[in-house]
Amino acid sequence: MANRADNHDGSCCEVKSGRHAGQWRVQFIQHDELNRKRRLSRLFGTKTEAKEFLRGLRHGVKVEAAQQRKDLTLGGWFDWLVENDWPESLADRTIGCRVGRFNTYVRPTWGDVPLIKVNPMLVRAFYRLMKEKGVGTATILEIKRDLVRVFNQAISPYARVPIMVANPFKLTVEAPPARKAVALTPEEARKALKSDKLDPERRAMLAIFLLAGVRLSEQMAMTRGQLLFDQGLIHIDRSIKVHRNGSQSTGLPKGDKVRLAVMCPSLKNLLLALTADMSDDTMLWSAATENKARMKKLVYATWRTIVKDAGLPVGMTPHDCRLTHINWIEKLMPGVSSTTLKEHVGHAALGVTEVNYTRPITPAQKILRDGIEQVICL
Repeated sequence: MANRADNHDGSCCEVKSGRHAGQWRVQFIQHDELNRKRRLSRLFGTKTEAKEFLRGLRHGVKVEAAQQRKDLTLGGWFDWLVENDWPESLADRTIGCRVGRFNTYVRPTWGDVPLIKVNPMLVRAFYRLMKEKGVGTATILEIKRDLVRVFNQAISPYARVPIMVANPFKLTVEAPPARKAVALTPEEARKALKSDKLDPERRAMLAIFLLAGVRLSEQMAMTRGQLLFDQGLIHIDRSIKVHRNGSQSTGLPKGDKVRLAVMCPSLKNLLLALTADMSDDTMLWSAATENKARMKKLVYATWRTIVKDAGLPVGMTPHDCRLTHINWIEKLMPGVSSTTLKEHVGHAALGVTEVNYTRPITPAQKILRDGIEQVICL
């Protein structure tokens, strides 16, 4: 039987004498990546238990799990998630931000620490030290969120840490002051859109945010062919994706939800003036020298001039325009159904019926179109 153990087959035999008589001993030789040998010897009360354990060893299952639990470091686990788990559920840009924060702030201290040896006391000191070094409160909170997610995934579903282990990174840290979102009244929006300091291109950009509620990524990718002037609709089937390395590509909108957004007459007039000489594949707000989407930082640079010249509140963002738009519909247009609103702005429905059994209908879109026009009426 010893020979079988030595030739990687392992052995399972009953102990005939001594204090372990009647038990079953499993012996197995484990080889690591450097071909070093380590003999495993385990006792079991029944032959069935012993055989099952040996079968697992022969397939490498139990050995691998035990070794991973012992040696798997926080940095190694993080890298595994980056390559094997997160790409299936997270945007490339989101993964890139997590990688950047981990490499900058976490890996030097925790990268080589085994998961099972992460000490909550040291984690508390780590959070405190980052604050003392001047790391921003918002950044520390994001780092904490990243680490909590990483360790949670090690517990479940991947079982790289025993389930009874508490998450050591789940400690309270100071939260940054909540940013107060900006929601304009229709009167404030009307005044901004009529500012004589705005040229037609920037006026149309502000209008597409305020009067159609599109996302920044959708605005960046928009072409003349998406504007269905005859129907008073915008076909939202494109958006810009920003990748880990800062590059951009065009893909489907958020959640892969293609939709038809309503275009009220005031927005239609502004977009007609902007696109009069454009072909269908021309981007509405292109890069300076070619028919490609402007880089995100350049869009924000343009947006800052819009905020200044239109007299908008300092710090207002394109997303605040989307919030403003949805707020108008919810508060000032009671005739618009919740499903019509979700179809218009691309939000996920809350129930199975709404997800699977509602479809855009022309009368509902007309109510929404007329409602937006009544509110803004340039």
